[in-house]
Amino acid sequence: MDARGKIGQGNTADIYAWGEDRILKVFRHPILLEIEWNIGRLIGALPVTAPQIYGIVEAQGKRGIVYERVRGRTMMTELAERPDQAELFGRELARLHSEMHGHPGTGLPPLKEALTQAMRRASDILPAHKADAVVSYLSGLPDGAQICHGDFHPDNVLLGPEGPITIDWMTAVSGPPAADAARTLLLLRHAESPEALSEPVKLSFTALRTRSLHAYEETYLQLSGLTPSELARWELPLMAARLGENNPQKEREKLLKLVDERLEEAGKL
Repeated sequence: MDARGKIGQGNTADIYAWGEDRILKVFRHPILLEIEWNIGRLIGALPVTAPQIYGIVEAQGKRGIVYERVRGRTMMTELAERPDQAELFGRELARLHSEMHGHPGTGLPPLKEALTQAMRRASDILPAHKADAVVSYLSGLPDGAQICHGDFHPDNVLLGPEGPITIDWMTAVSGPPAADAARTLLLLRHAESPEALSEPVKLSFTALRTRSLHAYEETYLQLSGLTPSELARWELPLMAARLGENNPQKEREKLLKLVDERLEEAGKL
């Protein structure tokens, strides 16, 4: 394993070729490897489309998880190259998500617990009294026990030769589908575009994402039977939890302002 074998990278890990039909995912923080390994084994036993997980190996002093190598490109890459198909991709994303939510999340950690932990990690930007207020609000929301990906968006769907495969299941939890769908809407609405993009490209990217968002939301609501208000009630805890992630400062400031607004609307401030 060396730099020549590196085929990709994400926010938390680097991806290396491992033979012809497998990849090695090497995390920058060892604790994340253990978390993903434990979740990955659970996901492997559930009826979802996910790369097969083989085991943990060590190479050149680095430990990683060996996965099946899925040949294909992400839905986001395809979307960027085929902007005229934005609505189609949005509908397909909704179909995949709704299908996922039709299965119980047996063994996965509870969604509410994961959101609470994420809020506590945001203590540098989210004061304790506000986090407590959001947790209090969260306790009044419905529970659930379905498979929830926790970070479902076009860049986490590979369009392989045998159909779409969902990747990056480390954030998977057991909870209500409305919360997971609301998380996808949050990402499509508020996640900042990559800093490396020029301003004109960012504007084009945002417009493209918005078209996909509308198609996703409309289709998901039709398939799930949920209402817009059932999804919207999850915005506050999801935004607060998002503050505990490694996001651009501009996005964190925007989300913090929205958290304050939602807390006032809920009578929690």
